[in-house]
Amino acid sequence: MASAKYEKYGVPVPPADPNADVMNVQESAWVLKCSVSHLRRWLAANEKLRTYSGRALVTNRKVRETYWRMNQGAKKPLQTAA
Repeated sequence: MASAKYEKYGVPVPPADPNADVMNVQESAWVLKCSVSHLRRWLAANEKLRTYSGRALVTNRKVRETYWRMNQGAKKPLQTAA
């Protein structure tokens, strides 16, 4: 059974505004279709992209676009010239 902290912080949640400039990690994970723990590990590995609002880890639009290009965007099949 999941702990209370996991239920509160480890589950992606839909944001009130999916186009918001700043989101917390749980909302960002929902928008990016990844797990919260994966997004936290990725942010830990990329120090320059981490941003805090007080003690809360948040992401802005630029960070989410960077994540998408680095992770999800690479899954598209390459197009070859015919």
